[in-house]
Amino acid sequence: SALGREFRAKGANVILGPSVNVHRVARNGRNAEYLSGEEPRLGEVLVAAYVQGVQSEKVAAVVKHYALNNQETHRATVDVEVDER
Repeated sequence: SALGREFRAKGANVILGPSVNVHRVARNGRNAEYLSGEEPRLGEVLVAAYVQGVQSEKVAAVVKHYALNNQETHRATVDVEVDER
């Protein structure tokens, strides 16, 4: 909730985070941002607490990078196609 209070004090009503993709590629430049790290169950617990704390202060939390964000090589031009399942 401290993060929510800080953002609210600055006049913000949304935080673009947390980032939650599981570390799959060691060179991924965003690994340090991900709450889920290498353990999905830990990420589940941490992300829920983060979102609940932020939103308890009337600030929206936008979970990002939860799927298909582990490509660093040619990241600006890669085209990822995913099966519907």
